[in-house]
Formats: sequence, C-alpha cells, structure tokens
Amino acid sequence: MSSFPMIAYRELDRWLEEGRVGQLIDLREPWLFGRERIWGSVNIPYGEIEEQMDRLSPEGTLVFYCDRGAKSMVVCRDLWRQGWDVADLAGGILNYRGKYIDRSPLPN
Repeated sequence: MSSFPMIAYRELDRWLEEGRVGQLIDLREPWLFGRERIWGSVNIPYGEIEEQMDRLSPEGTLVFYCDRGAKSMVVCRDLWRQGWDVADLAGGILNYRGKYIDRSPLPN
C-alpha cells in the first residue's frame, strides 16, 4: 500500500464488528470527547499526541478521528511514515452516521 486508508463510517463500523481496530483514537479536545464519542475510543488531544505516544497500541490498526478529518489525516500521515498501521475516519465525527455513537456522560 502506498499510503494509509481513509475509511468511511460504514467501513469503520464493519472494522469494529470484525475486530480489525486495534485502537480508536479521538483527537478532539476533552470537552468535545465528553459530549459524544465513538464507542470504545480513547481521547488523546491532537496537541498532545507526541507526548502521549506511549498510549498507542502496537497491536492492530490505529484508527484516528477528529472533528472534520483534517487533524486526523495529519496524524495518520506522520505515523504511517514512521511505520505504524493507521487509518483515518474520513470526514471526522461530524460525518459519522454509524451505530456506535456514544453520548453517555463521562464520569468526572
């Protein structure tokens, strides 16, 4: 493959069901993550990704998303160049229409 995949929300749902996602990472700010997120995702804000690389799982594909998809595309490009197995959710969470949206309140 010459680059990392950009996947639509339907494909993300299928990957989640098939167990193909090693880790789902939300790059938005914590207050946005607290409002809604894709089920099972972890929050590592875009500005903190370099400092929190130890939180990334070396197992399976890392799928990143942000608000609209621009920041997650940058992170995927950079990590893919370093040899990571990554994918980007095309259009970000604002374009996500799948069945795994989680709007439950997060504990403080």
